Amino acid sequence: MNVFIIYKEDYPWDVRVEKLAVSLSKARHNVTIIARNADQKPRHEQYGSYKIQRLPKTNFLPGFFQKFINLPLWFNPVWLYQIYKSAKASPDSLIIVRDLPLVRTALIVGKLLKTKVIFDMAEVYPEMYASSEQFSRRGLLTKLYKNPAIASRYESAVLPKVDQTLVMIEESRDRLLQKGIPDSKVTIVSNTPPTDKFKGSVKSHEGRTLYLVYVGFLTKLRGLDLLIAAAKKFIDSENDDNCIFIDIVGKGAIANELKALIEELGVEKNVKLHGWLDQSEVDRLMARANVGSLTYRVCGHWNHTIPNKIFDYMLAGLPVLTTPVVPIKRIVNSTQCGLVAEEATPEAIAANLKALQDPAIRTAYGQNGHSAVLARYNWEQDEMRLLKACSDLM
Repeated sequence: MNVFIIYKEDYPWDVRVEKLAVSLSKARHNVTIIARNADQKPRHEQYGSYKIQRLPKTNFLPGFFQKFINLPLWFNPVWLYQIYKSAKASPDSLIIVRDLPLVRTALIVGKLLKTKVIFDMAEVYPEMYASSEQFSRRGLLTKLYKNPAIASRYESAVLPKVDQTLVMIEESRDRLLQKGIPDSKVTIVSNTPPTDKFKGSVKSHEGRTLYLVYVGFLTKLRGLDLLIAAAKKFIDSENDDNCIFIDIVGKGAIANELKALIEELGVEKNVKLHGWLDQSEVDRLMARANVGSLTYRVCGHWNHTIPNKIFDYMLAGLPVLTTPVVPIKRIVNSTQCGLVAEEATPEAIAANLKALQDPAIRTAYGQNGHSAVLARYNWEQDEMRLLKACSDLM
């Protein structure tokens, strides 16, 4: 089978897209990722076991036209032509479209070529836009482009037309069932790691000093300001500025805001913003850490998706420190792999930091999380559901 994965961003790299591509390639399908080309890379590239086809190079055009050509709008003729041309040249095709904006584009091509379309709903866009509107400052253009009401209407129009929808978590599945989508057309393929992602033994926990790690984008929804404020309260309560150290890896819109907060609270020694790091450096920080942080703000977006980081933390044997986001809370409580703050406030987070000082508690939570990933929350099982969803359609 020829599988085309439509990805609205530049590629490489995205961990979920790669897992889909590698798993389908391993099952002997011919896989091509069709991606935008804002970085003006070569149009065709063999990338391991699969191919990349990028939109046309446009560096000879003014900047405005370059941006427009790559915009992931369903009516963008460049995206329509690229997807149509690629799928038409390959019989026995299947289209997997990642994220909402280009779903209608894929459906148009699918109808023309009588090709099945799978929607990979990694993010619930109406909820994501509404949550961003709630917690972040947005310009007029962004408010129009990322309008939750428009996204909701668009989603409702395309969902019944796709042949299968992949969702990240039970809460996202239940949302679709409530919207009238048949259970047979929804498959949970979560963002779990392969069981061999981290080599070696489970984390060994010693001492009372806490070493927290966060890897990801720096946005208001991620609640990193809550974590930093909680660290300050924890340090003050312990009267010890060596009781906690936090490594934050990533970049994003609030990087400068977080830096200013760190300076304002006087915790420069305890909290370090690293920016993006090579994977080897991330692995080094993960190896040093003894707590994995997910102090997200509770909102509709996080209540309908799941970050891959929770499973990475669990597999590595790190207890999870989280706020009461619905799916994260459910997993943490059911597996006993960490602590859930009573509410998303610095005070509640600081109280759980104090409990995690005990290495015996960290060890128990870490072992529980590791065992849960080996038994259930792993890519080997999600891969089987992915391949079944694809094969059933063909």
